[in-house]
Amino acid sequence: MNLTSQISISLFCFCLLLLAACKKENVNPYDQVEIKNPVDTIDIDLDPKSIAGLHANVFGKTCANSGCHDGTFEPDYRTIQSTYNTLVYQPIIKNDPNGTYEYRVLPGNAQNSQLIARLTFDIDDNSGIMPLALEPDSDWPEKSAEYIQDVKDWINDGAKDILGNSPGLNNNALPQMEGVVGRGENWLGREDGGQGALRFPKTWTEVELFFSFSDDDTTPTQFGNNKMQLSKTADGFASIAELNLEILSTPLVRTGYYGEEVEYTHRAIFNPNDFAELDEVVFFRVYVSDSGNPVTEIPAEGGAFYIKDYFSFTIIE
Repeated sequence: MNLTSQISISLFCFCLLLLAACKKENVNPYDQVEIKNPVDTIDIDLDPKSIAGLHANVFGKTCANSGCHDGTFEPDYRTIQSTYNTLVYQPIIKNDPNGTYEYRVLPGNAQNSQLIARLTFDIDDNSGIMPLALEPDSDWPEKSAEYIQDVKDWINDGAKDILGNSPGLNNNALPQMEGVVGRGENWLGREDGGQGALRFPKTWTEVELFFSFSDDDTTPTQFGNNKMQLSKTADGFASIAELNLEILSTPLVRTGYYGEEVEYTHRAIFNPNDFAELDEVVFFRVYVSDSGNPVTEIPAEGGAFYIKDYFSFTIIE
């Protein structure tokens, strides 16, 4: 082999090593983000001004294109949860020349939310107006004004999460629901393919409901308040009974709302015969508090109906 060939091979090998090193250095930090998909947002009439409706109509359909906000960089619009968590009270990367914006979404203030600016004008005369690319079947050109107004309305209404709660105080996230399961003589099933009300017969004399939560700064076993209330109606919730939530010394591990195994730390116990006079479906809500926020209602009055349906049970013959 002559000297020229040796040099060519060496250069080729060096380039391969360089490419490998570059690939390793540029690992996407969001590849390891745990993405959770709610199990019950299919074929549901969503409020277009809610985070679930906006994800269905705008963020997931228009913005989570391959190579765009698909987890390649923030905001991450792959799921409702990742959309919310990378928008609300999240610091921005690009600002206008006056440094106007602090957060991508500032709850209650669409005008000072960078998200609205990015959807309506080129903030630095260099970044363009979002979305930069569209799928061939996108309805954004026809409905962009309507969709942008929906985003503004959601922000001005407090940028509520999927449970209907506004963000916590001082960027301290509110407690979040991770799942609800029930047990009597056996584990309870749910209506609507596992998405609706829990079901059990009135002949049972004891039913346990287990709750799983997550929080950014407080371990759920350290939550305060820990109450559950019941109502005849999903909306205009009027409590007819209140039960204490017991904190379990050993959490129960079962599948959660997002399809993965989670720890259930809270439990309520009751006798179905105590509610035999109620209508077919009984709705319930839980009330807990972390270290940095007042009592959080789950689901809140402004939450989507399919979440309220998940927080209900039916006593059958």
